[in-house]
Amino acid sequence: MDIVHLLREYAAYDQWANGRLLERLEREDPALLDAPVKSSFPTLRDTLLHVRDAEHVWLCRLQGLQHNWPAEADRSLATLLKHGALLQTYVMGLDQAELERERTYHDLKGNAHHQAAWRMLMHCFNHSSYHRGQVVTIMRGLGLEGIPAMDLVVYQRTLARS
Repeated sequence: MDIVHLLREYAAYDQWANGRLLERLEREDPALLDAPVKSSFPTLRDTLLHVRDAEHVWLCRLQGLQHNWPAEADRSLATLLKHGALLQTYVMGLDQAELERERTYHDLKGNAHHQAAWRMLMHCFNHSSYHRGQVVTIMRGLGLEGIPAMDLVVYQRTLARS
């Protein structure tokens, strides 16, 4: 197993996990997405849009492009999958040399950093997983049931069956 295949699988997993979460939340009253919660962000929607915005920023950094924050004005959850698909497509096109190449980028405070692309992507996917975990905790706190399993191993088992 090389890092190219590993990161391609992680990009596909990220999109799969986001999709499972959104598929579940589509069954709820949209007002629930904006109900106040105690977490890193004030609502379920805000937490998920933070994931969208962060994935957008990391993709732009990898490509050497300017980013927007938020990624876009549309606050629908479908935009999370749209931006995730852009990131996944980008990752699928990277080879070993591109993954090892260092990028220079600026954080949101303007500080310059230098990192290999593979490290940037590992952070990005880990960050998304962290916030998906928060979303699950919020959902449980709101009394929701039928929360889908989104662990990496569940995704890997799905791959093995297909």
